[in-house]
Amino acid sequence: MKKTAFISSLLIIMLLLSVTSCAAQSQPGQRIVKYQTKPDFFDAFIWPSKPPADCPFEQSDDIVGIYFTGQYATYTNADTWYPSWASDDNLYSPWTDGNIEGQSCWSGGDGAHTGQAKITGDDPKNLKVISLGTFHGSANPYGGRYPCGSLVYNGIWYHGSYCLDDSGWHWHENVLYNWPFLGPFVGFRISKDYGKTWTDCPHTPANPLFGEKGDRKGGPPVKIGIPHFVDFGKNMEHSPDGKAYLVCQGASADDPKPRFANLSWITADEIYLIRVKPSEKTINDLKAYEFFAGHDENGKAVWTKDQAKIKPLIDWNNNCGCVTMTYNEPLKKYIMCITDGWPTNKTMNTYILESDKITGPWKLCSYMKNFGVQAYFVNFPSKFFSKDGRTAWLCYSGNFTQDQRTNPPGGRYAMALQKLELLDKKNFTKYENIRKKNEGNPNYMSKYNKELKRLRENDQLKSDKNIAPKAAVTVSSISDGYKGESLVDRVVDGYPTDITKEWASKEEKAGAKVKLTWDKSYTINRIWLFDRPNTGYDQILEGKLTFSDGSTIITGELPNDATAGREIKFAPKKVDWLEFEVSKVRPSTLNIGLAEIAVFSP
Repeated sequence: MKKTAFISSLLIIMLLLSVTSCAAQSQPGQRIVKYQTKPDFFDAFIWPSKPPADCPFEQSDDIVGIYFTGQYATYTNADTWYPSWASDDNLYSPWTDGNIEGQSCWSGGDGAHTGQAKITGDDPKNLKVISLGTFHGSANPYGGRYPCGSLVYNGIWYHGSYCLDDSGWHWHENVLYNWPFLGPFVGFRISKDYGKTWTDCPHTPANPLFGEKGDRKGGPPVKIGIPHFVDFGKNMEHSPDGKAYLVCQGASADDPKPRFANLSWITADEIYLIRVKPSEKTINDLKAYEFFAGHDENGKAVWTKDQAKIKPLIDWNNNCGCVTMTYNEPLKKYIMCITDGWPTNKTMNTYILESDKITGPWKLCSYMKNFGVQAYFVNFPSKFFSKDGRTAWLCYSGNFTQDQRTNPPGGRYAMALQKLELLDKKNFTKYENIRKKNEGNPNYMSKYNKELKRLRENDQLKSDKNIAPKAAVTVSSISDGYKGESLVDRVVDGYPTDITKEWASKEEKAGAKVKLTWDKSYTINRIWLFDRPNTGYDQILEGKLTFSDGSTIITGELPNDATAGREIKFAPKKVDWLEFEVSKVRPSTLNIGLAEIAVFSP
């Protein structure tokens, strides 16, 4: 009797497990599917160096060219990245004018905020960027207040900010400029717990650390403009004297050839150098600073406590701008990046210099005309130099106006990283010979084109199993210039590249709807949903699929940049229409929408 009862109980348990298992298997499965229409690399090349005729630098014999390897990575949807390598082996950086995982900030006006972030990982292609929040600092009486010099040293984070005058956009003689007037550097706020809490800067825009005002406020042009700490490696380990050095952009009042927006957030005439022994007491104390004042008759660098005696480290009129410097310890070289971005919102030119000494003389490695084509805030994080110093990752942000092509591929409005080689003469010749050989080979197909061909041949959106293009499309609303039919055009694209390739609602958020209706019934078992590619604001966090058979499915968050989509798989069902309703969006959303819907038959 006991044995029979046991067997019966066992059968019941097995039956229940079987039913549970079947029920679990019948539930819709969801995952993120990476979707590529282009390879995630490009063909390597040497950037052609084309300096202007008045370039004051002789060509370097040690770094004769910049080789782009074709590898890149991008993170976040914000700009202004200057990573500092801390003793805990993490990178810490300011950021602004964008968002990181739902946290956002903007650095204009009285409500100006600047952000801070931790960057973990050793592989530049597999980093994690963690927002540590934002901090308010009014720009008054200026128009904007942005992050600049940032250093984490002995566990203390010094986070600087500077001012821009007027407003973000300024018309002058029928030309539109972006933040054309540079104001003063304010000073530093301080954190002793890696950005969790902060002590506010004791200085204000009206009472800045170095006392400068800028020519829009009745003073001469600033000289200690937008300072950036020289990157001396982990915890500043390669500083020549234990001091922190900062490079700055500036201009002089007696400019022989002034241009409108001559000294802006991205343009300047001169580069300056200052230094300080960093500590809580000294970092905001003018008396603690020394200023580079040129060289004596023996070529030795002169330093002074008298700010009025400061002299340019580099003077190239109408060709300077945002500047950063990194010490390449394996090569025993200082590497300087300067971007002349005039007229502030079009293409930008970046050139790279090298020197054995922090005070020069400087030699040209490469003049990269139209790099980006709109790349700015360019710097070399020391953490990513190879052991021989020849391989590096260039950090920058790109194309903030979002209406220009990207060159090289991989740059966008983000923290962008490009893997480079700093070429000696031998490798420069080797790569040039490879290029010339391939150009003359009619049977040569580049690695990029081979992968592009493979991706096109395996593009599921263009397969006959995707029946979405056969449906009539209706949407709850639509913004001017967009098309509802673009949801099923088999192309994952949209703003800022091509708005005719996506659907954007007219100021709708949660509640926006899309409906696909077929003229006959189809059996389907899989759907792909792609969010809009405008990574700055709009994102679907949750949605609801309703089918003509009465069934519904709740969908999860859609990847924000449209390089991947959400796949929803379910048991085959026969339908003649389906509807997708947005139920939850990111708080920053303005015009929710979709780049593409794909509906697959089994």
